[in-house]
Amino acid sequence: MENELYTLYTSRQKDFKKIVETFPEDDLAGPLLMSPNPDYYTSQNKLLIIGQETNGWNYHLDDIAKQMKTYEDFNVGIEYYASPFWNITRKVEKALGNKPHSCAWTNLNKFDLNAGRPSGEYEKVISELDDILLSELKIIKPEFCLFYTGPSFDNRLRKVFQDIEFIEIPNFTITQFCKLKHPDLPENSYRSHHPKSLRIRYLEDKFIDYLSKQKN
Repeated sequence: MENELYTLYTSRQKDFKKIVETFPEDDLAGPLLMSPNPDYYTSQNKLLIIGQETNGWNYHLDDIAKQMKTYEDFNVGIEYYASPFWNITRKVEKALGNKPHSCAWTNLNKFDLNAGRPSGEYEKVISELDDILLSELKIIKPEFCLFYTGPSFDNRLRKVFQDIEFIEIPNFTITQFCKLKHPDLPENSYRSHHPKSLRIRYLEDKFIDYLSKQKN
């Protein structure tokens, strides 16, 4: 799997460089390149988290292997502070019967801008990489996909997954938490608010309880 991901990212290296060269005066950290740890592949319910963008990252555009090593060293937040993003992800892993730090993780935005969300022309250019997600899915074959992208990224998802369906889940609004249906996604695919928003809205417990009932 790691070799397949390396081949994928190497094939898009020129695209990564083109984005950075488009905005030479700006701090575009990335790209975020996956390299899941062995526990992901042996998990009972392989979980892929899809976030929005990193909060700062490395810049090894000329060395794909080194950029993937950044991901390996970060190891899905094993030594990161207990942010809502990773704290709730740990709870989801447990709810699915998986080990801690066994999920895989990627972002819709492969680059962040000044350690935050790209917008305007930056987002437009970076979104040209969104199709990479389709290839990542085919390579790592998750059984659960959890998009922490919130409704503001739904149009991006519609472009990647043509004719995707957003299906209501009882006791949640479509905006808060919904099921996603598309041939390129596993049956258990969902889009929710960002974990911080879930916590602020007191939806965290209900969200995790629902997911725990969907495990294989």
